[in-house]
Amino acid sequence: MGSKILPSQVTPSFLTYVAANVRARRVAASMSQKALAEASGVSLRMVGGIENGATSVSTATLDRIGIALNATLADLVAEPSSLRSARVDRVGWHGDKGGEGVLRWSIDARREVELWEWRLEPGERYQAAADPAGWHVMIFVVEGCLTLELETGTIEVMAGNHVFDSAQKHAFANKMKGAVRFFRCTAW
Repeated sequence: MGSKILPSQVTPSFLTYVAANVRARRVAASMSQKALAEASGVSLRMVGGIENGATSVSTATLDRIGIALNATLADLVAEPSSLRSARVDRVGWHGDKGGEGVLRWSIDARREVELWEWRLEPGERYQAAADPAGWHVMIFVVEGCLTLELETGTIEVMAGNHVFDSAQKHAFANKMKGAVRFFRCTAW
């Protein structure tokens, strides 16, 4: 007899702010818990448990609630006082062998999101014009060291991530001896 596959549950730290955020967004939308349950397809009991902080919930359920509240998953798990388009750094899933899923950054996108994979060889540099106001870029370096040249200064990004307002001239450069590989996500 095969084992039943259960939906992944988020970690307790991921839910730290969910109760307050769901409640605040529901009240701001002038919805009752019952109306939210009906709009999201989530049981009234589950909605109440989430708002009381007494219920563990899957990210899929949070996504359904988020759609009903016009909110992203990041909106629901972020510290209520933090700015959007910010670092989130919340562990959302732990595997039974040590794996994990971490929501690192979230950017509000009104229209478009692009994901680019880049490789710069030693000495290469890409100069970008300023994007329109409201655009942001998320960088994730997977190999080497990326030199990010912004109007506000230069930042070295090694095996990690960085987000910046790209409504300024910026350049990506490789000043090291080996290749640098990174992903660039642009959102507007």
